Amino acid sequence: MPHVSVTGSFPDFTGHLLNDGRLKLLEHLGSGAYGKVYRALDVCSSPEEPSYFAVKCLLKPEAGSRQEAFQTREFALHKLVSGHPHIVTFHEVFEDHNYLYVRLDLSFGGDLFGAITERKIFHGNDKLIKSIYVQILDAVHYCHERGVFHRDLKPENILCSKDGTTIKLADFGLSTQSRISQDFGCGSSYYMSPECIGKEFRHGRYSTKHSDIWSLGVILINMISGRNPWRYAMTSDDCFASYLYDRDFLRKVLPLSESVNRILKRMFHLNPLCRISIPELREEITRLDTFFMSEEDLAVSSDTVRGVAKNYATLAADPAAVMSPNNVVREATSSRLPVDSEEKYLYASPAEGLQSLHEGPRSTLLNPFTIGSHSRSTKSSVSSSSIESESNGPITPASRPVDLGVEVPDLPEGETVGQAVITFQDVAPAKVAVEHSSHHRAPSATASKPPPRRVGNQLFKRAVKRLKELSESV
Repeated sequence: MPHVSVTGSFPDFTGHLLNDGRLKLLEHLGSGAYGKVYRALDVCSSPEEPSYFAVKCLLKPEAGSRQEAFQTREFALHKLVSGHPHIVTFHEVFEDHNYLYVRLDLSFGGDLFGAITERKIFHGNDKLIKSIYVQILDAVHYCHERGVFHRDLKPENILCSKDGTTIKLADFGLSTQSRISQDFGCGSSYYMSPECIGKEFRHGRYSTKHSDIWSLGVILINMISGRNPWRYAMTSDDCFASYLYDRDFLRKVLPLSESVNRILKRMFHLNPLCRISIPELREEITRLDTFFMSEEDLAVSSDTVRGVAKNYATLAADPAAVMSPNNVVREATSSRLPVDSEEKYLYASPAEGLQSLHEGPRSTLLNPFTIGSHSRSTKSSVSSSSIESESNGPITPASRPVDLGVEVPDLPEGETVGQAVITFQDVAPAKVAVEHSSHHRAPSATASKPPPRRVGNQLFKRAVKRLKELSESV
């Protein structure tokens, strides 16, 4: 059955006083399946310079329950890393008989998702992309250095200042201290690495640090083009299969510069242990001349690429483009491994255990996903037992779900506030919409070549075989 939001039974906390009357809850900023967020005033602050915070109101879990354990973990890990200037500060938690109240920094500029899809502040702005993306890298690296791995990196969980020049990483509901995890399907589907999805990687564990790097690659594409590269990093996904077949596929459907395309290929390496490190990625980004395809290259590119470049500047939210909650995952029930280090893999990479997928028919044309106003995918693409709302950043002023497509996928948006930990049920990705055009067909342009999905499967198999050979030779 679909998950029922518990916030429907929440009272209106407007005017509520906390901390012996020091904090007063003002207007309601947003709601989700697990809680409500309010703007709060520190009544002891100066009237000339009032201090405002965000307060997340959550249902108090039953003592000794799994939910209490998850909540305690989230609070502890967030507090552990909240000293960084680009991470939302976790101040304190209050409680009464029925509810918990978490005081956090308040960001007045909404989230990165809104900056991309509504304000469109990154279009053609190399300087701003570089500045904001380096801030994101610094925040994630700070977490990793302190043994905290986010596992739900996406634009909705990155909050912005009012002028759009500063960001803060938020929402640690899925974070972990385990370097190696068995919690497959943890996060939001568009941003999950193949090994995190786990459907085609059968060794039972993956590196959370390297999976975060994959998510950072998707976020970078979001900022440059307003699109997602694929719905799922699985061979059953047309865009991902095409990427496996042609590693330069993204530049054939998105207006990316050659330089950033080279960086993305290092972030999307199938072997997680071969992905670029965050310090090296930071250096590459700071040296980058431009993120965008040149006018000369655009002039000779496909209609698809030119359309994405043109539409990003005038992108409008599409209320009809609705995505279902299968982008998120439930709280995983598997236990942690006793060995907690990437270097302790029993194989060269989690990809060594890849299970080949059934080959099926595939569409011949891929068009870029456009970002809509809702972030749910179609309910038919996931079993009803797995349907649950995504986790929003704790201080996102508005709830804006989205649509992405291949048509290259867009940014998904979650709806819940608080902790949303979910299990990836057997998801059959929704069929992508296809337009027939002679200008941009699948990378396989000739009848003599096999369809990209089959080639993608074959490429994946060969990659796994090579990884096994490398592992055995060590």
